[in-house]
Amino acid sequence: MSKQIWDITLQDLSDHSVWHFPMWKDDSCDETIITPANESDELNPNSNIIVKAQFIDAVGSEFAGFIYYGLTEIGYSQPCMFVKSEIVNFWFGISKPNEVDLIKLNFPIVATSIPVYGLESKSVKIDGYGYINEGSSTCVMHC
Repeated sequence: MSKQIWDITLQDLSDHSVWHFPMWKDDSCDETIITPANESDELNPNSNIIVKAQFIDAVGSEFAGFIYYGLTEIGYSQPCMFVKSEIVNFWFGISKPNEVDLIKLNFPIVATSIPVYGLESKSVKIDGYGYINEGSSTCVMHC
């Protein structure tokens, strides 16, 4: 079973806590395709994998989602959480997000990956919606 990263659902994360990008082993694969990983897979923390995570906002509300496993800065971990079955992405890269399109949330939010298949738990603090400005600095905006 494979799918586009943006098509992942809460059910997918319930069925498979870890997904990997086959392109890290085979560069002919589309870089947006993910497949479920299992314990027998060689899960290299330096490869592209996403791990199910628990998100807790500033008022204690809990959400499910995922992070890219590895470095814990927002630009690397690219956390995504589900709010009412809709996915919320916190990293916009070089595109400044349009405040009108953003969901109002209670920041900061902490995302913690679940420890699975020998992967240690990692936490990411999300202070707002992140992007890179024209001066190549990481910026955060709230709404």
